[in-house]
Amino acid sequence: MSNTPRSRLGFKNQLFALALLGGAPAWVALLVLVWPLPWLIYPKLLLLAGSAAIWLGAAWALRTRAEFQLQTIGNVVEGMAIGDYSLRLRRASKQDELGEQINRLAEVLHRERLRSEQALRLVDSVVDSIDVAICVFDPAQRLLLANPTALALLQQPREAVLGRSAESLGLASLLEADVERLHEHVFPGAAGLWRLRRQTYQVEGQEQQLLFITDLKQVLRNEELQAWRRLLRVLSHEVNNSLGPIASLSATLRKQLGADGGKLNQDLNQDLDEGLAIMQERSQHLAEFVRRYAALARLPEPRKRVFDLAELVQRLPAMLPEAKLQLQFQAPGPLPFYGDPAQIEQLLINLLKNGVEAGGAPLLLQCQPEPLQLCLLDQGSGIANPANLFVPFYSTKPEGTGIGLVLCRQIAEAHGGALSLSPREDGPGCKAVLRFAASRV
Repeated sequence: MSNTPRSRLGFKNQLFALALLGGAPAWVALLVLVWPLPWLIYPKLLLLAGSAAIWLGAAWALRTRAEFQLQTIGNVVEGMAIGDYSLRLRRASKQDELGEQINRLAEVLHRERLRSEQALRLVDSVVDSIDVAICVFDPAQRLLLANPTALALLQQPREAVLGRSAESLGLASLLEADVERLHEHVFPGAAGLWRLRRQTYQVEGQEQQLLFITDLKQVLRNEELQAWRRLLRVLSHEVNNSLGPIASLSATLRKQLGADGGKLNQDLNQDLDEGLAIMQERSQHLAEFVRRYAALARLPEPRKRVFDLAELVQRLPAMLPEAKLQLQFQAPGPLPFYGDPAQIEQLLINLLKNGVEAGGAPLLLQCQPEPLQLCLLDQGSGIANPANLFVPFYSTKPEGTGIGLVLCRQIAEAHGGALSLSPREDGPGCKAVLRFAASRV
C-alpha cells in the first residue's frame, strides 16, 4: 500500500519530499536546542521561522530545478523519438554528465539520420530511373510500393494502385510464376515476354516480397533491329553502286549488238543477246530485292490516332478474298484503338497472306477485346523452322522474301504489342497471336 502513493507523486515531488525529510531532523534539533534558552520568545520564533523558510526554499528550489531538467530532457528525448534531433539541453555543462551524454547522443543520431536520408535519396533515385519494374507486396499481397516503370506498365497513378491486391492489379500470377524462365504477360501499358525476379525481406517482423519485372525482349530486339538496319544500309549502298553500271552496260551492249548483229555469227549473236538479257533482268531483280529489304531500315514512325479496329477487321475479307477469312468477335460493337490504321492494316494483310501462302485457307480471325488480342488460325502445313521465323532474308517459301513477318513484328511492337507464332494445338496449321497492351486511350 505504501508504494502506490509514492509512485503517483512523480520524481520531482519525491525529490521535494526527500529534501523535506532530510532537513526535518536538523530543524527539530534546532527547535530543541533553542527553545530552552533564556531568550525572549520573539528571537526564538524569528530564528526558527527563518531556518524553516531557508529549509523549505532550498527544498522547493531543488524540486523546481529537477522539474525543469526533467522537462528539458523529456522534450529532447521525445524529439529524438519522432526524428527531430535539433533539440539540445541548453544548461548542460561539463559537470552535467547526463546532459552532455544526451547532447552527444542527439548529435550522433542527427549525423546518422543525415547519412540514412542521403542513402535513401540515392536508392529512390536509382529505383525511379531504372528500366526494371519494381513492386513491393506485404504478406497479404497488397501493393506497398511501385516505381515509375511499374506504374507505366500498370497505366495508373501511384495513389490508385497502392494498397490494392495483386489479384486486382493482374499481378497475382507473377508472384507464383517460375522465375527460371521467361513469361508472356499482357500489362495495361505493354505486352510481351518478361523475366521475373522475386526476393523477400522483413520489416518489423513482417515478411515482404519484392517483384522485379524486366523486359529483356525489347532491349534485345532493339539491338538486333539496329544491327540489321546498319547491315541493310551497307548492303544497299554497295549493291546499288554495282547494279547501276551493270544494268546500264547490259542495255548498251544489247543495243550495239542489235545494230552490229549481222557482222557476227548468228549463234554467237544469239548467245550474247541471251546472256546480256539475263544480266539485265537479274540486275533489275536484285535491285528490286535490295529496295524491298531496305524498307526494313526505313519503317516510318506510326501516325497514331483513335480508330475503330473492329471496322478495319471487318474489311479484311473483301481485301483478300482468297483467304476465305471468317471473323469471330468475342463481343460485338466498336473497338476503339490508338494506333496507325495504315500500319495495322498492313500488319493484318501480311499475316493473312502468310497463311494463304502456307496453304492454310480458309482462315479464322478471333477478336478478344480485353485484353486486346487477335488470333489468326490457318489450316496449312504449320511452322517448318520456328527458330528462324523472324530472321530477315530467311524464308522457306520458293518465292518468299523473308520480310513479311519481320515487318509485322516491328509494327506490333511499335504499337505496344507483341506477335507470336506457334503450331495449332487443335489440329494442323499455325496460330498467329497479336497481343496489345490496351485498346483504349
